[in-house]
Amino acid sequence: MEGIINIAGVIPRMGTTTMSLQLVRFLQENGYDACYVEMSRQDYIWGATNIYKGVSMDRVSGRTICMGIHMFPSDRMEALRKGKPPYDYVVCDFGSLSDTTFSKQRFIGGDCGILLCGNKPNEVFCTEDALADPMLEDAVTVFNFTDPADQAEIRAMMMGRGGMTDFMPYIPDPFHAGKEYAKEEFFQRIMDRVMGVIHP
Repeated sequence: MEGIINIAGVIPRMGTTTMSLQLVRFLQENGYDACYVEMSRQDYIWGATNIYKGVSMDRVSGRTICMGIHMFPSDRMEALRKGKPPYDYVVCDFGSLSDTTFSKQRFIGGDCGILLCGNKPNEVFCTEDALADPMLEDAVTVFNFTDPADQAEIRAMMMGRGGMTDFMPYIPDPFHAGKEYAKEEFFQRIMDRVMGVIHP
């Protein structure tokens, strides 16, 4: 396995599921076996199973395949660590840092963490708290729902973390499979930073 990538948002609804699924899609399109693991309790896999057509489920492995994305519940994480079934990358969606079930120890137990942050009034203080946490200092930082006009100022404010900071493009559909939204360039930059953490 190349790596376990853990993604969490500083508050709920920061876009962790969209980012996680789109990162899996990007890795698949670049020749890697990758899967999504739902580490939060939002029941996203259950919802996708009941909304989308053509979803397949394997009760033995716990795998659900939706729109070409392999998805697993959190109770399959230990088996995935052991390569059952084998994947190059396992992308874990932890939801929000503020969720009562969020485990910081499990989050930092991956090979690289990604923090989804924001600069709106209801996001900025939680972002500051997360960035000040020494246990999260190695995480790649991504700002979501950010005005492009604010990005240079935000990067400057990040000081030492500016080089590990990026801005997620607007992607309306978590399962989107096209090339729009400049997402290819974004996810390539993210993976370059992730690999810099995994293999410093």
